[in-house]
Amino acid sequence: MNSFSIVLALQICLIGLLSMAASAQQDGPVTIGGIVYDSVDPGPAFAHKPEAPMTWPKPEPTADEAKAGLMSYVTSDPGYYSPERYPKAHEHVQSLSTFLTPGEDRAVWFAVYTLSDTSSLAVSVDKSDLPAAVDIRHIHFWPQRTQWKSREWYITPELLLPCGKGTRWVPAKRGILQEEPFDIKAGQTAGFWLTLSAPADAKSGRYTTVITIKAKGKSALKLPLQVEILPFKLKEPKDNRWMLYADSVRWKTMSDAQILRELRDFRRHGFTSLIEISPGTVDLAPLKTGGKPVFDASSYKKITRLSRKAGVNGPHVISIGKIPERVAEALGIEVDLHSGDWPAEVKKGVEAVARAAMQATENEAEWQYYGVDEPSGDNTYAVQDYECWRKAGAKTYATVLSSEFLSKSTDYVTAPCFVAPMVASQAESTRLRTLCEKANAEFTWYGTGCYVNPFPQVRYMYHNRYGAGFYFWKTRAVGAVAWTFCRPHEDVFNDFDGSAQNSFEPKEQAFAYPHLLKESDWSTYQGAIPTIAWEAHREGYNDYLYLYTLTTLIQERQRKGTSSVKVEANDAQDRLTRIIEEIPWANILADVAFDPAKIEESRRAIANLILKLR
Repeated sequence: MNSFSIVLALQICLIGLLSMAASAQQDGPVTIGGIVYDSVDPGPAFAHKPEAPMTWPKPEPTADEAKAGLMSYVTSDPGYYSPERYPKAHEHVQSLSTFLTPGEDRAVWFAVYTLSDTSSLAVSVDKSDLPAAVDIRHIHFWPQRTQWKSREWYITPELLLPCGKGTRWVPAKRGILQEEPFDIKAGQTAGFWLTLSAPADAKSGRYTTVITIKAKGKSALKLPLQVEILPFKLKEPKDNRWMLYADSVRWKTMSDAQILRELRDFRRHGFTSLIEISPGTVDLAPLKTGGKPVFDASSYKKITRLSRKAGVNGPHVISIGKIPERVAEALGIEVDLHSGDWPAEVKKGVEAVARAAMQATENEAEWQYYGVDEPSGDNTYAVQDYECWRKAGAKTYATVLSSEFLSKSTDYVTAPCFVAPMVASQAESTRLRTLCEKANAEFTWYGTGCYVNPFPQVRYMYHNRYGAGFYFWKTRAVGAVAWTFCRPHEDVFNDFDGSAQNSFEPKEQAFAYPHLLKESDWSTYQGAIPTIAWEAHREGYNDYLYLYTLTTLIQERQRKGTSSVKVEANDAQDRLTRIIEEIPWANILADVAFDPAKIEESRRAIANLILKLR
């Protein structure tokens, strides 16, 4: 054996030993962030990314807080909470306030910092004089990967789970929740989330209620909550869409009632259109004898029927893969569809499928065809696929990462959807919107949801609230797209075991999480577990409605008002323009770009302008 062979043998042996070590490390229970997982992806040990050190002075508790053993505080974004965090001086509060309109849902969050060991923590709200329902949840902290495929993790606030009289619900595994005592060690933070829901006929006015937080053996801490019900309702634009990748494959094992409840949840969070919905199935056998394909759209009809009941009216985006390959096979044509021009017979066959799909769904909700995801400029397959569907008369949707693909498919894509960084400045947003207008195409973009490239959206409220609201408004786009609702990889409550199902992006892809009664069994689905990101989208959607309501009111007063009213309307328009300009342009896939409090302050200013102009 020569020296090279010896070295090679030693390397092989070392690799084998390392593989055995890695395998052994992954096989048994693995503890990450204090949670024991049955298994994790093979590879190097997952490493903790610590929080930035806290260098600010800790405020002194009030006398009531000292008796309760709890110090209350509010951050401008709930993503700033962490288990070990303590409040800054300006975050330390003794009361809370909010406002909402009839028919609106509104988020209120706060936290308590424990001054001593705390057990059986309980939170309640006096709803006796409040004309709104209140849902009380705790903010659950857990370990998550920092990137799609990283071996690094951090502790993040994400899930919003029920809490009761001294207990809280937490994730067990594979969609199952378990109840445990609500106990917190001294020097830690517990976060809470209230969702206020005002009925459509809620009486306007100012109301004061009390939030009570109490630990076993301690005095209760009481936080007054002032709630203002505004004397107007929000208006929704008819020409704008909030679109969601619905992950509808899950619906195959869910009942119609379960699907309808989920669709209504989508609508409550602002979504009006679904993406990647199946249009049905197609029989291509008739092509062999010169006939037309037969399209069965029963599955699409079912989904649109349920969607209409929920108010999710579309237009939707359909996806039906491998049609060119199936057409070529049905015609007995052997061809590399990913290289060069397709045979004319294949193109005609794909066009025939598109026409059949359109005919089978002509009385249903409008749709756009979604071919290849994020195609590159040299993707001739994608260009020709879109060409066929467009020539058949179908409207088409394409996710766009660069202008190169768009330049080659302008005639075939009626709704180019640009990745958010491409429209993250006024100049680029205007340029691409103008390009779409010249091509008679809809200007849409995608970037809200649960992305982590390069920055995790799941932690902060900022990304989805800004994205679905002021950012959407500033881009003047037709549609804003969120990806993706819930796409589990193995155990949906384990962020570290997904490589077997998705080796490229093993991290869980979840805007919200499932509550199941049986492990990974969607037929036992009880509904979505909301997250900070999911609720943030609703807040952003409502921000947009405040903007739209004021804009339509200004336009109405400018058209029909007296001279003095028109002056007030013009002044309101000037102020609104300044409010929008003062919200910076920022890439919603990147880090938090400005203080999220700015968004809340802007909504209040807009509400005040509406009140003044009514």
